[in-house]
Amino acid sequence: MSFKNFLNFLLFFIISGSLFASNVWGVITDAASGELMTGANITYKNVATGNLYQTVSGLDGSYVLRHMPAGEYQVSVSYVGYLTKQESLTKTQEDLTYDIALEVDDESLGEVLIVSDNRGTDAQARALERQSANVLNIISAKQIELSPDITVANVIQRVSGLSIERNSSGDPQYAIIRGMDKRYNNTLINGIKIPSPDNENRFVPLDIFPAVFLERLEVYKSLTANMEADAIGGTVNMVMKDAPVKEYLDADIQLGVNHLNFERGFDTYDRSGLNKLSPSERFGEDYRATPEDFPTENMIQERRTPMPDVFANISYGNRYFDNKLGVMLGGSFQNSYRPTSNYFYDPSVDFREGLGNPLIMQELIERETSAQFQRIAFHSKLDYQFNDDNKLDLYFGKYYLNEFRVRDQERRESFVATNNYAVYPITRFSNIYQDITTIDLGGEHRLADYFDLDWNAIYSLANNDRPDDGVFARAGNYNVEQGRLLNEIVYFQGANNSRAWERNRDDDISLYFNVSFQPNIINKDTEFQFGGVLRKKVRDNYYNYYNYAQIFGQFRGEDWNDFGDVNFNAMANPRGSGDDSNLVYDATEDVYATYFNTKWVLGGTEIQAGLRTEQTYQGYEINELSASSNDVEISQRQDYLDFFPSLSLKQRLTEKANLKATYFKGISRPGFYEIVPTVRSAGGGDSFYSERGNADLRPSYGHSADLRYEFFPNSIDQILLGVFYKRITDPIEYGFPLVSGEGERPVTNRILPQNYDDATNFGVEFDFTKYINKFGLRLNYTYTNSQISTNKIVINEDRSRSLVNQTRPLQGQSDHIGNVSLLYKDLEKRWDIQLVVNYTGERIAFVSPFFDADHYMRPMTQMDFSLEKGLNKNFVLFFKGNNLLNTPYQLVVNKPLARPEDPYPYQTDPTNMGFIRRDLYGVSFRVGARYKF
Repeated sequence: MSFKNFLNFLLFFIISGSLFASNVWGVITDAASGELMTGANITYKNVATGNLYQTVSGLDGSYVLRHMPAGEYQVSVSYVGYLTKQESLTKTQEDLTYDIALEVDDESLGEVLIVSDNRGTDAQARALERQSANVLNIISAKQIELSPDITVANVIQRVSGLSIERNSSGDPQYAIIRGMDKRYNNTLINGIKIPSPDNENRFVPLDIFPAVFLERLEVYKSLTANMEADAIGGTVNMVMKDAPVKEYLDADIQLGVNHLNFERGFDTYDRSGLNKLSPSERFGEDYRATPEDFPTENMIQERRTPMPDVFANISYGNRYFDNKLGVMLGGSFQNSYRPTSNYFYDPSVDFREGLGNPLIMQELIERETSAQFQRIAFHSKLDYQFNDDNKLDLYFGKYYLNEFRVRDQERRESFVATNNYAVYPITRFSNIYQDITTIDLGGEHRLADYFDLDWNAIYSLANNDRPDDGVFARAGNYNVEQGRLLNEIVYFQGANNSRAWERNRDDDISLYFNVSFQPNIINKDTEFQFGGVLRKKVRDNYYNYYNYAQIFGQFRGEDWNDFGDVNFNAMANPRGSGDDSNLVYDATEDVYATYFNTKWVLGGTEIQAGLRTEQTYQGYEINELSASSNDVEISQRQDYLDFFPSLSLKQRLTEKANLKATYFKGISRPGFYEIVPTVRSAGGGDSFYSERGNADLRPSYGHSADLRYEFFPNSIDQILLGVFYKRITDPIEYGFPLVSGEGERPVTNRILPQNYDDATNFGVEFDFTKYINKFGLRLNYTYTNSQISTNKIVINEDRSRSLVNQTRPLQGQSDHIGNVSLLYKDLEKRWDIQLVVNYTGERIAFVSPFFDADHYMRPMTQMDFSLEKGLNKNFVLFFKGNNLLNTPYQLVVNKPLARPEDPYPYQTDPTNMGFIRRDLYGVSFRVGARYKF
């Protein structure tokens, strides 16, 4: 054959191959459930040539094989836990669509267990949302694994309608559901309520829980009668990982950094000699403390470059004794160094003579905070299946969150912006130990045909310990020409140099029981439920405060260089306590609840209607000495009985679409801190006003209605569109109290929680999820509008004060909230890439007691990124980045408050309505490796 003929033959072969080659498309599903199978291995073998064409099904169960010539093929499809499917087919020159359904391998999964295990998958999440009578959103464990999120608080902001409140270091901490502040929301573990270690509030900080232990995160936006009623906004339920079907091991280790630590360094201190008990606890209540009783090492800051952040997690599970006993164990350790740089204005009022009109926010405060966080968690879940009718399970969880913080700040009067001015540096050293323990023993029993009982007995404990919280205060003059602080002395007001011990402990004992009866009256779906809850909660709160006596004439650089050099010669209150002594109290809360719920299915309509009753007993007792010195009652008790109706209608429009309508009544009980008439002095934390509890505070009640359209094209995609409305009676907000006299007038040096007129909240939600082979898109958007009227102070021309009502949005409510998540997953090459963007619109971050002076958070857009590369079936390397845009947290007041001739520093807005606070948290990066068996 000549070279020319060879080229003609080769060209003919290539053209003919292209003409007679085409594509094969298809979808792999579960034969029983129709669930889309992600990651199935597909092989087409050409009988004539022996050539193999292989691929893996994508996120939506689909697969494609391109440029396959016509011919006879042997098809093989395999997936773990399923029978391998083998078939023969003839392919023509045309594109071919060939779907394959796999059947579960019953023998490989054991005799006792349900044959299909899709726990923690998106498919399970969509199925639960579709089947629920509630308005429900779920994030699956698989979605969490691929995300950059490390705590439950990080995860919660991905849910439609949810935003987050951050802690002082910028980490997400509390959930705001549909614009409803954290006080209106509830937190559960495996459906069981848990106490909070927070010393002021009953809501649980979600940043204490590592996300790696979650099987799924459920957010209930409506309630039925079998759910606890204290969730006007909604309920966050953390469903922890259960024992697996087969042996399971998952471990990872990560190292991370925050770029701000390299720019400015990180402050730390020696806490090796930290005293967990105050002098009065160590030596007796009558002991007179001296400065020598207080160590100084934990009050001396040292700036350095921190070690890398370390994150490590491990989970192991298996089944034993012929699959009757299931075990899941897990441990997590997270150690991170979080820097924060910010400035803000003291929002108090200055009535001193010579300043003209009283100024609001007359003092500028600049801070640098260094916080080391240690999160340690242990998780175990056991279940024992006696037979088909009886099962016991035991859950034990222990969660620690320790924070060691140095906060360096300088305070100066903002209207002195050019010449030399006084500066008041303050360094605060905080040691915060928090932990939550929960032990839950439960059972599920089939007592007779159509008659079921489940129960749980729970003991939970929450601790908050803040030993030896120290404040080191100084004063000096800032020289503008030299650009430095001169003549720095220890602040002569001894109350500003102090040491304090504070702790609180909540003990919860709870008993749940639920009975379900399906009498088959109309059809087999008819169901009656009844049950109840008994909970006894006890709080023990302790506080002891010491301040140093006045000293004079000790200058930095001459007499001292750090706190350890200062010559404090006495304590101003050697026995401790002081004005805040009545923070020592005990409080109790008992709740007894019963409910009755019914379920009816009539054609395509499901109806659930029920009634819940809850009897509440709340009380407190404070130490007698404090009660007499502060003119408060030593003890008080209140009780109230409430009825909570609920109704849910679910209309099946098609096999893939539902329309849900719900109504429920809920409650928000005051926290212990709010009802006990404690007095906390201003400056003890981030508050600029003294606070006092209100023994006459009433619970808030909410009436909520939802309407949602749900469309599930397949087992993993969804379109949700809903509207909601809430009316809250007796909402609780902080404000100035009124005192009687010649007309009522407000007291402007102390705030307390109060009940106000009704509030309303309305909104629209949209949720969209779509997967196409290797690509995925998840987006949600929520619009919310709320209103509440509270009293505000007006400063009159004669410098007198009066109260007026002002209508505003609820604190924490953003008009617009949105999330966009872009996902790429190549199962063949083992690439996982995710980009997540979160938008939170303007909202009130701080409710000012003064008219038109609320602090609004500017809109925030945050971007996170995750990349994973699988090396084989077991090993994965990954990179994760958080807050890639380094988005600042910024507050503004929507009208000028400073005098125009003395504008605030940093206020560059031409209308003189610039920022009054700005926090920078830095960009965080993590790299790590994961092993999964």
